[in-house]
Amino acid sequence: MEQGCKWNARWYPRYAFLSDAYFWLPIFFLYFSEELSLEDVLLVEMVYYLGVYVMEVPSGWFSDRFGRRVTLLVAAAVLAVAYGMIFIGGSFLVFAIAQFLKAAGISFKSGTETAFHFDSLKAIGREGEFGAREARVARNRFLGGAAAALVGGLIAIWSLRMAYLVACVFAIGMILLVARFTEPPKEEGETHANPFREFARCVGYLRQPILLSILGFFVLMTILNHVPYEFFQSYIEFSLESIDWAHMGTPLVSGIHVTLTLLVASYFGARSIRIRNRIGLWWTLLLATALQTLIIGVMGWVLSSIVVVLLLARSVPRALMAPVINATVTGRVARKHRATYLSMQSLAGRLAFAGMLLLLTSTIPAGESATWQTISSVLQLSFWIALGGFAIFIVIALVRSPRDGTGEVVQA
Repeated sequence: MEQGCKWNARWYPRYAFLSDAYFWLPIFFLYFSEELSLEDVLLVEMVYYLGVYVMEVPSGWFSDRFGRRVTLLVAAAVLAVAYGMIFIGGSFLVFAIAQFLKAAGISFKSGTETAFHFDSLKAIGREGEFGAREARVARNRFLGGAAAALVGGLIAIWSLRMAYLVACVFAIGMILLVARFTEPPKEEGETHANPFREFARCVGYLRQPILLSILGFFVLMTILNHVPYEFFQSYIEFSLESIDWAHMGTPLVSGIHVTLTLLVASYFGARSIRIRNRIGLWWTLLLATALQTLIIGVMGWVLSSIVVVLLLARSVPRALMAPVINATVTGRVARKHRATYLSMQSLAGRLAFAGMLLLLTSTIPAGESATWQTISSVLQLSFWIALGGFAIFIVIALVRSPRDGTGEVVQA
């Protein structure tokens, strides 16, 4: 068992490189638009988000109840099937089912991967390394995503659907790698109640002030991190429309921009724990908030090709916060609740962003097309929300920072 967990620890960073290799990311909207009407494209995207909402917490309970390895196997297998179905295509129903399966596969990974990493290190007495290793894992995730975005964009020049075939092949590779993993040992006397009771127990962890504060921060940043993601393609198109050669709708250009964005994020992800150790937990998290607030504000008020360079930093806040939050939260939650809690945290952020989308769409007149004026007004509203959240967490940082230090613990 110990030897197997050592193998887990050695190979998990390599698994992380494959896990976020989303070859379809630069082209998914283009591909769906080729095969479906715009209304149906929006519907299949809605099916994906519905699937995430439905599967997020149950998948975490499944991981805590039946094990990390089997959950990761299910995730990889479901993703392989989903990508294969999207590659084949053929009808709205096929795409809708595939989108739901894709959501299920990503949900089964969510929370379980972090819990698997911590549990494996704890089994060999190296849980004190978790924070630093999570920074390395974050770097690998962004590097994997960057490479996949570039490859996906290149392949899509030939055929958009081929990006999903490559994703399917890599998902099969994940199955083979996870099959070599060893299930980390459970804690002595560990028992599990039904998922509703376990979810209630996870909510009980919020009695810890630091976990409640981190959850609030995570919800805020899930909203803010998604705002540039939703609008960066439109912003780039508007800012470069006067340049004849800049045809930003091509898969290759989209892939290159995503690739550069993730490469920049990988640099900061690898250094996130060092930054936290130097300036502290809350000031690191506030740095992430300040940067994303700045990006949203500049996007909202300034239309310029120069800002396109700034948009390469849009994933840096996520790179800074993810390892730091994982290191803060994971050791404070019992093993039998770890994946469920992390999934609950993820679900809270996603639901908050859904509410944000409803708020933003309510400000746009019915039938209004995507123009710079409409995008600008939405970004400006998002900026004021970001600024309000930033102000709240400055106060929390002033109160909590002396108590929380780096926020990291080394045992459950």
